[in-house]
Amino acid sequence: MNTAATTDDGQTFYRTNRLNGYDLVTVNAANRLLWRCPPERFVELYNRNVSGRHLDIGPGSGYYLDHCEFPVARPVLTLLDLNPDPLTFVAGRIARYAPDTVRADLLDELPPIPNAPFDSIGINYVLHCLPEPPAGKQEVFARLTPLLTDGGVVFGSTVVTGGAPTTPLSNVFNALYQRMGAFHNQNDTVEFLHDALDQHFASHILEIRGSVALFTARGPRR
Repeated sequence: MNTAATTDDGQTFYRTNRLNGYDLVTVNAANRLLWRCPPERFVELYNRNVSGRHLDIGPGSGYYLDHCEFPVARPVLTLLDLNPDPLTFVAGRIARYAPDTVRADLLDELPPIPNAPFDSIGINYVLHCLPEPPAGKQEVFARLTPLLTDGGVVFGSTVVTGGAPTTPLSNVFNALYQRMGAFHNQNDTVEFLHDALDQHFASHILEIRGSVALFTARGPRR
């Protein structure tokens, strides 16, 4: 598989014209109707885990960063994405925090990341968009542990295809997004996520809401 080409194909779904409707289509409609995990649950996930020194990977439209409650008035924020469009879009949306931005591919060796190490890393709705690399998607977490403080937390969510309840409608759209190249979650299961987190962190919590697996992980294994 040419993962670089496949990853670039997936990024076409996050151009600025689509980001303008992301809050309505993905955050609200898809989360409620397809995946059955309402946006309020994601905001709660951020409120419980986000820190004053935070890295957000694949920030989408920035809805959750815009709506969550940071524990400090002036958080140090870094945004990371392969696609420059979300970086520009989100940096403008949360300009009050003056975030740093990094364009990088999680499937490649990461460049130096400004403000690392972080007390929290958010990776929301990213894993199901990544093509399967030869070493497996668990390698993503191996790239994150060096960026995390010893007491830090990685948290996020992903749409899984095994180990979580589905509906006829969610199955139709999941298959459609796979054909379009937006989703690459054919092998993503709750068991896979559990094993990947266990491999790279001392402790983790998984919660299943609809077709979504939400997770928090602490104690990075170096």
